[in-house]
Amino acid sequence: MSIIPEDTVLIRRALKGDESAYADLVRRYQDRVSRLALRITRRPDLVPDLCQEVFIAAFTNLARFKRRSGFMTWLHRITVNASLAALRREEASSRMLTRAQEAGELPDTIIVRDQDSGERMLLNRELQLEIHEALDRLSAEDRAILTLRYLEEFSTPELAEILDLPPGTVRSKLYYARLKLAEILDPALARARRSPKSKES
Repeated sequence: MSIIPEDTVLIRRALKGDESAYADLVRRYQDRVSRLALRITRRPDLVPDLCQEVFIAAFTNLARFKRRSGFMTWLHRITVNASLAALRREEASSRMLTRAQEAGELPDTIIVRDQDSGERMLLNRELQLEIHEALDRLSAEDRAILTLRYLEEFSTPELAEILDLPPGTVRSKLYYARLKLAEILDPALARARRSPKSKES
């Protein structure tokens, strides 16, 4: 993502010791960091500590921020790494959110778009639950890369920077993560494609 001029100003002020400037950066991005951490970990109880860890790490390493990309892109990279590290410290069985918890947070319908084909699908609550449960069955790494691409809508070059991987490796990981998800979701996705209301012109 492109560099936001306001971020550059705040970063410069923060590097000069202006604590209020960094507080402004935290306020600007804390919701996005929290959302991404939750989508990757599926553990609401881990999110507050993860957010604190992310922003402390970003502040500690602020002088190393190269500014070749946006601050948010860099922050997403820290969030992904912190979230995956937290999951490695946790038992696999504790990563699951209950079906009831998921249902309480989901809207009645959402529209998702495949960035490769441009196809749009209307997902009802039931289908959203199936997708959430399918994501829970993927590895944390697969869930992270799919979340970044399709929910956070980062491009392949941006993913390469966030994950510190060559673009070709990112495309390969996305391909295999999609295959794994498709194997789990095939019946649900088939129903969505058959629905006359599932596509928008």
